[in-house]
Amino acid sequence: MGKPSVSVIIPCAGMAHFLPNAVGSIQRQDEQVDEILIAHPAHDNDTAEMVRKLAGDGVPVVSLEAPDEGPGPVRNVGLERACGDVIAFLDADDLWSADKLSTQLERLSMAPHVDAVGGMTVQFDVLDKEALAPADNSNTNTDLFPVVGMLICRRTVFDKIGPFDDDLLYSEDLDMHLRMRDFDIPVAVLDVPLLYWRQHDESMTSLPDPRRYTDIRITMLKSIRRRRQLGLPPTDRQVLTGYVEPWPRTSS
Repeated sequence: MGKPSVSVIIPCAGMAHFLPNAVGSIQRQDEQVDEILIAHPAHDNDTAEMVRKLAGDGVPVVSLEAPDEGPGPVRNVGLERACGDVIAFLDADDLWSADKLSTQLERLSMAPHVDAVGGMTVQFDVLDKEALAPADNSNTNTDLFPVVGMLICRRTVFDKIGPFDDDLLYSEDLDMHLRMRDFDIPVAVLDVPLLYWRQHDESMTSLPDPRRYTDIRITMLKSIRRRRQLGLPPTDRQVLTGYVEPWPRTSS
């Protein structure tokens, strides 16, 4: 069986200046991606122009117009257009680690029953623009955060759990992870940093918006109701199905 085709979905609204770093972190991967779908509001001319520039440089980017209604609906536009066997995600202001895709595709190929592969995320605030990684003087925090940028998924996952929740402005990524857990999607979680999650004042998560906390509660309530409908007991286990496993694997 040949290598799976890979589609990367990047939502972008007012973050065009970050795109070269994000796309650069994808382009440096050992494994090539087949398409980079950059979905953005129609009025975001800066992003449209940046995509045109990247395409002119030979990057396999596609510009997609999306509603200006938050990252969930924007990602869904990418999902509808994506042609890959494997779907990967990256926000415009974040970056992939240098070996993210090869590490995850290797793990995915090891077990056909595994439908998604995640890993650790590094929060940072200062970028080394040459290394496309957190700078030596950056504040960092590495943990297992339920953000979509650290995942890759087989396309069939969304046939089982559905698209992102259009009603959520925040926590649509947490909602996705909860639905993966509730529908028992097999996930391998690697103990290795795969995503660099940039912390900055322009980020949605930095805004003092009360809806951020309301959407978290709504997300948790939806999971509780869903589990009841599925006949599943309440659970306090980790959001991601599976377990954190060391990587690279070592022989015993």
